[in-house]
Amino acid sequence: MNLDRLPDDLGAKLAVLTDERPEPADPAATVRLRIKRRQVRRRTTAAAVCATAATAAVIVVSSVLGSTRSAEPGVATPSPSPTRVMATQNLGFGYTPLPEPWSDKEAFTTQPDSLKYAPAFYVARGSIPNESWAVASYYSRGCLVVTDEGPAKAFGGTKDCFYENWQPDQRAQYRTIPAVVPNLSSPMHFTMVMGAVSAEARKVRISAGGKTYTTDAIGTPNSSRFRFFALVIDAAESDLTAVTPLTATGQPAPSPS
Repeated sequence: MNLDRLPDDLGAKLAVLTDERPEPADPAATVRLRIKRRQVRRRTTAAAVCATAATAAVIVVSSVLGSTRSAEPGVATPSPSPTRVMATQNLGFGYTPLPEPWSDKEAFTTQPDSLKYAPAFYVARGSIPNESWAVASYYSRGCLVVTDEGPAKAFGGTKDCFYENWQPDQRAQYRTIPAVVPNLSSPMHFTMVMGAVSAEARKVRISAGGKTYTTDAIGTPNSSRFRFFALVIDAAESDLTAVTPLTATGQPAPSPS
């Protein structure tokens, strides 16, 4: 067919079917391409928003955990209890540590009025039939108290102070507290001996009823002048004949300076 011989408008219409004027591109392909690009952009934006939200959540959780941890009490270095701070401040609490044997573990007793002895430090602990006992030095320098930790409380809540009325050659001050424990055959007699000796002492030797007992002379933060001792012997109070403090070399210790 010769298109040059056709009218212009018909020739133009038929020209689209020739190689000189090919069929225009399918508009649907362009639309689909634009839709796909929009979907890609939306997915990218959504991923970025999620990542930002996740990061913010991690930061918030970390902040909350950090606040929780900082609010927990420090286990390694706990703050002093108000009782100890009060006792220290009001009494001018201070001390110079003595050589071993030494006690710096505070004594927390079951006595209702135990707080008035704070800070109190164990000097000795032990037991007799049906009960346990403990003796602690407390803030009045040179004083001891039986803490009444056992159920039978045979030695009561006895307390005494030993920092006054020392004679020039007096090597020890002590107190005896007798106890009688019922027994099927005959009563058992025990005697607590507790007291103070000079800082130079390391042991205390007690003679009673033909027997010899030895216990440590304990230094505590409550006194740099005295050491303390407490021991329960299986003898009557009247059987006690001597209380002798000894130095590290086994010699009689001097009076407190």
